[in-house]
Amino acid sequence: MVRVALTTFTTLAWRYTPTDKLVVTDHAAWMREKFDDSNPTAMPLDGGHYGEWVEDTAVSWMWNAHGTFDAGWSLRRLHDSGYSNQFYSTAPFVSLLDHADGTALHVGGYAQQTWNLDSGRVRFTAGARVDHHSTDGISVVLPAASASFAVTPATRLQLGWGQYAQFPEISDLDSPLGSKRLLPTRANQAIGAVERRFGERTRLRAEYYERDDRDLLDRPFYDPRILNGLIFTPPLNPPERNSGRGYARGFEFIAERRSANRLTGWVSYAYGVARQRDGVEHTAYPSDYDQRHTINAFGGYRVRPSVNLSVKWTWGSGFPIPGFLRMQNGQYYLASARNQLRFDPYQRLDWRINKSWTKDRYKMTLYGEVVNLTNRTNYRFDSFNSFNSKTGLVSISLDKLFPILPSAGIVFEW
Repeated sequence: MVRVALTTFTTLAWRYTPTDKLVVTDHAAWMREKFDDSNPTAMPLDGGHYGEWVEDTAVSWMWNAHGTFDAGWSLRRLHDSGYSNQFYSTAPFVSLLDHADGTALHVGGYAQQTWNLDSGRVRFTAGARVDHHSTDGISVVLPAASASFAVTPATRLQLGWGQYAQFPEISDLDSPLGSKRLLPTRANQAIGAVERRFGERTRLRAEYYERDDRDLLDRPFYDPRILNGLIFTPPLNPPERNSGRGYARGFEFIAERRSANRLTGWVSYAYGVARQRDGVEHTAYPSDYDQRHTINAFGGYRVRPSVNLSVKWTWGSGFPIPGFLRMQNGQYYLASARNQLRFDPYQRLDWRINKSWTKDRYKMTLYGEVVNLTNRTNYRFDSFNSFNSKTGLVSISLDKLFPILPSAGIVFEW
């Protein structure tokens, strides 16, 4: 596949401080992206155009020594158009799979109040956000609150809860496979964390999170599978529906030491479970992004005032391979359960060295870097290509992520 893409972006920002207690910040931005994909014979597979105008204003008012009021609003004008084709053999045997062309306004605003009590040992924030989308005509009100307590001078407890929403893309709302009546995806999320500091440079943190999702976009019976002991061939282009629900929950530990000199770094471990179910199919399965175990470690060492070495290591248990798949004799076949196969664990080691020269008016930094130093082969899912309706044999494509990647460069700052 050959992709040609062009992205244009520009932004303008200004800040106004009429008093030492009031700050007004405004941003305006415009972006445009065009892309075209073609197959090896130069036939068009898909293409599209996305454009957006954005105006965003935020106001912060420190009305007394213990409270801050924040508010803001935004206006987004969105345009999205595109198409996708499927070739059954050679041109002109082509089928238009999907197309969309629409424009919408997304208007939103928020307000929140923060209180600092007991000389900063207690901090409480409460507020809400309102959003409206012109295409589906739906408005959402999203409350949120958080609190922080200094249990001891070195230990702090943090709690948070909020409701969140994400409207469907125009390509979903305006597509013949979607509908202008699609609902925004909703989520309720809560977190609890405790952090302990040891001096000014070292801290330990433990955090638990839980998120419940509803009205997730899905295409029921889009995937072939084994259903009631038989090979199920999906209908042509089943529509999108808000038929999905799910949850994600887990915890994370992190230990960190920050220092401008000598040794600095952190290490973290996270455990998470993410599951999803479809109310039309009556199926339940691990989410496509269900990664149970993740370990990250970073270390930096300042050899000399102008020379710094750093290394980062990442390891994560394998994500599910999307689809109703099973493995037999080294080949993929249709299965009755979704997302039962997983990739091998992801692993990557990066290394970097910086050498800086600082002058009165500028700073120059020479760096060398090696990404994926051990040349580990990691994979990600690319596409479900085809299946045999008699034997259930499946053809899928997996992409190799980048191999060992050395680079060097010079950065000027003035």
